[in-house]
Amino acid sequence: MMSSAPRLVAFASLLAGSLGCGVSDPPTAKPISVTLPFEARVGAEPFACGRTYTGLGTTASTYEPQDFRVYLHDVRLVAEDGQEVPVTLTEDGVWQKSGAVLLDFADKSGLCTNGTAAMNTRIMGSVPEGNYRGLRFTLGLPGSLNHQDVSIAPAPFNDLGLFWSWRSGYLFTRIEGRTTGLRSGHSMHLGSTDCPALVPGQESDGCLFPNRPGVDLEGFVPGESKVVLDLARLFEGSNLDVNAPGTAAGCMASQQDPDCAPVFHRMGLAFGSQVADPSAQTFIRWE
Repeated sequence: MMSSAPRLVAFASLLAGSLGCGVSDPPTAKPISVTLPFEARVGAEPFACGRTYTGLGTTASTYEPQDFRVYLHDVRLVAEDGQEVPVTLTEDGVWQKSGAVLLDFADKSGLCTNGTAAMNTRIMGSVPEGNYRGLRFTLGLPGSLNHQDVSIAPAPFNDLGLFWSWRSGYLFTRIEGRTTGLRSGHSMHLGSTDCPALVPGQESDGCLFPNRPGVDLEGFVPGESKVVLDLARLFEGSNLDVNAPGTAAGCMASQQDPDCAPVFHRMGLAFGSQVADPSAQTFIRWE
């Protein structure tokens, strides 16, 4: 008859193995590729150079696109438990670098004479495998990237048409179009303003008005949803046919330009006595 001792040893060995598995670190979720699509629109219509749109702003102005480019950074997905998970952007040598991306919706047709014919309407990257129910990102460039030497900077930071000056840095948005009343063009240039003298590569640029709105798209599902940037909503409270005397045509992020107040509000930004309100952001949504 078999002794009970071997069975006891076998059970003890099995128990030890089970306990060992219990105290080991849990496996890390493997990274998966993710594509986040973006679409530019003017109301219900897709944005495209060479087209003419009607009914924009408080005067129902016509709008003929001349440019539409936007920088984004700090891209995060939101897990079902509310945890933010950074998206590791794929550096492609053209559109994505150092955690930032340039979206380009203008193909150099029609009145769109700036930039190149190439377009970029997506963010490519990777995240740990999981279930995600939200997307967050920041419009613009961080302080560490905003004050480079554009003449030697790598793509997508090497376009002189997206650079203001060493002190102010880059244009976070270059949105331009010819309207009924402003035939030379209306500009929406967002960037940091009232900036001090800077040291190259300084992490925080200390600008009085950094103008980097955060975007929170609760409910966005990777692989199912897309991000929509809607010019009709951005300009909903703006008169695109007149320009405040003594200011740039449109808005170039100046706190002294009253034409900036309505678009800043629709980006959730502060302007004058108007406090920042992320919930007022209507320019960017998901579908």
